[in-house]
Amino acid sequence: MTEYLEKIPSQQQKVDPWELGQLAAVLRRRLFLIIPIAVFITAGVMYRGWLQTPIYREQFQLFLDPSAETSVNPLSEQTRASFVPPQFRDFKTEMEVLTSYKVISPLLPEIQSRYSDLDYDKLVKKLKLKHLEGTAIIEVSYQDTNPEKIKFILNKLKQAYTDYSLNKLKSSTVQAEKLVDTQLPDLRKRVDRLQGELQIFRRKYNLVDTEQQSQVLSERLANALQQKQEALTLLGETQSSYQSLQRELGVDIKQARVISTLSEAPRYLALQEQLQQIDTQLATDTTRYTNGHPAIADLLEKRQRMLSLIRQEVVAVLGIETLKELNIKELNQLPAISAQQSTRLQLAQKLIETATQLQGLQTRIKYLNAIENQSRKDLQQFAVIIRQYTDLNRKLEIANQSLGRFLSAKENLQIETARKVSPWQVISQIEAPKRPISPNLPRNLALGGIAGVLAGVGAAIIVGKLDNKYHSPEELQNDVGQTFLGTIPYHKQLKTAITQLSRNGTLANSAYWEAYISLQTNLDFLEPDKILKSLVISSALPGEGKSTISLYLAKVAAAMGKRVLLVDADMRNPTVHRYVESLTNTWGLSNAISGAAEAHDLIQRLPEEENLSVLTAGQTPPNPARLLASGKMKDLLLDFQTKYDLVIIDTPPLHGFADAKYLASQADGLMMVVGLDKTQKPAVRQVLKDLYLSHINLLGIVANGVKGYKSSYSGYYDHYYNKGKNDSERYELIATVSSKEESAKIQDK
Repeated sequence: MTEYLEKIPSQQQKVDPWELGQLAAVLRRRLFLIIPIAVFITAGVMYRGWLQTPIYREQFQLFLDPSAETSVNPLSEQTRASFVPPQFRDFKTEMEVLTSYKVISPLLPEIQSRYSDLDYDKLVKKLKLKHLEGTAIIEVSYQDTNPEKIKFILNKLKQAYTDYSLNKLKSSTVQAEKLVDTQLPDLRKRVDRLQGELQIFRRKYNLVDTEQQSQVLSERLANALQQKQEALTLLGETQSSYQSLQRELGVDIKQARVISTLSEAPRYLALQEQLQQIDTQLATDTTRYTNGHPAIADLLEKRQRMLSLIRQEVVAVLGIETLKELNIKELNQLPAISAQQSTRLQLAQKLIETATQLQGLQTRIKYLNAIENQSRKDLQQFAVIIRQYTDLNRKLEIANQSLGRFLSAKENLQIETARKVSPWQVISQIEAPKRPISPNLPRNLALGGIAGVLAGVGAAIIVGKLDNKYHSPEELQNDVGQTFLGTIPYHKQLKTAITQLSRNGTLANSAYWEAYISLQTNLDFLEPDKILKSLVISSALPGEGKSTISLYLAKVAAAMGKRVLLVDADMRNPTVHRYVESLTNTWGLSNAISGAAEAHDLIQRLPEEENLSVLTAGQTPPNPARLLASGKMKDLLLDFQTKYDLVIIDTPPLHGFADAKYLASQADGLMMVVGLDKTQKPAVRQVLKDLYLSHINLLGIVANGVKGYKSSYSGYYDHYYNKGKNDSERYELIATVSSKEESAKIQDK
């Protein structure tokens, strides 16, 4: 227990080590990933090389003779010969000159007459120059897909270089170069000053594209003139229509608005209708009565009252104070105006609309006049700006041309000065290449294979780093840092082989059987001064094989002569009775704890193992943890330990359930099963931390489901058991033969 408590803190500080052994294990597990990636990349490289067009290369050597070099004194026109050792010559500059446009351009017309698609950039891109260290030799090479083209271009380059070397000795250009150097600073300052002025001018007047801006201003003036003309035409037509409507109605625009407004006033129309009725009645009664008759007087009084009401209604509807504002002298004119037919009302409405349109056209013409004037003003100003801009541009262009001419002159003079080197000679033959330099299939295969393997290994390492499960006993042991009790190999026919695992079963005398014997031995010698009487077996998560190991370990211990009791304490998911056909789970541990039955009556003995007894889980209770933590369970466990040599208790998983902790605190210790390729590392670490906090005696860890894993002595076990089996068969055969011989002798006698 003390050792276990010491290991837990160290485990929390443990760093994930990637040693060579662990890396090799990861690579073995990820071969299914490494091999396809390596094959795919190698195949891709080979396929790309197969698709490439063969490339050829040829070269010739150019000797730069240092004995013919001359030097020029800038203060004198005399020249003298001088020898410059190769280590002090600037071969890099000379190679740059050899690939310059000045040297290559004379060759282009003749080359393009045969190969029209080849220009200077393409030629220089495929042309390579290399100086041979310690010599005055430059190696000139050219590569292309056409061998004859390579030969043709190299011959032209050879002729061009030899001609160029001869032309370098023609004249001295020192004085001219000095003149250029004295003039260049002033020219550069002039160009810089004009460029600055031009930039300020463009920024001041926001000049981007002068032609486009001039076109925009012209189009703006033209559009204004066109729209103005259209508005004037429409104005004349509208005025004619307005005058025609006035003549037809015989009223002005103000009276027309009165007609339109009063025609939409229902009370006014009703009063007019009543007035007409009074006038009709008055006309009828006048023919019957005299003017002084009471009936006539009454009608005249009604008519005056009605006129007064109409006057009030007109004032209210039109929002005026007097009728004089309408150019109406008498009120009796209103009915004649307002009571016109619907056609006259429509003409009045049209007259109003025409007047509104006429006013809008007049306003638009004023606006277009303003735009026209502004556009003419802008065009005049822009013309002045363009003249100033053109003058600045012309000055800058002249200055640039002057600067360009001086720069070109200086470059030509520098080239002329560089020609003062010794003549060049070609010292090797030029032939059309026969073997391509690319693609190199063996090299591509090697590089593709290396790249593929490296990519596959990298992918495997990344996947291994991201993998959060245990895959080998070594990885598990390095990670948890606990006592490692043993490993259980993976077996394909495990479900059918469970009932056959016994001293006489089909799995006996096998590596699988031997793994459990080794596990039992490790448990026996774990604490030599103390006999292990009770053992709790659990795991971090479900499905890691704890129940299977519990049953196997119980059978192995029974086969070794111990009286063993296997208790299925996993009341949440009992499984032991499913592995053995002779077991039933009608009554079990839960019934014994609850007092429904005696434990010794519920214990079942296996017919194939006389030393092995099993107590199944029984019926599932509502709260299994409460039963397992009860005093009754503690008494049962003490009773079992007195009657059996070893009590093995199968419990639920540790992660999420407290059942195993309650039982482990009452037993001699707990053995934790970890299923390889299944269990998550964080779950195991959390369970170990919980066990440490609960002060549970963790005996050790067992790795279950080891695939392809063999101990160092597995070969000896196979040889030993196979030899024993063969000897047994041989002895049986000899005994049979001897028995037959004795029987034959007796019959003969």
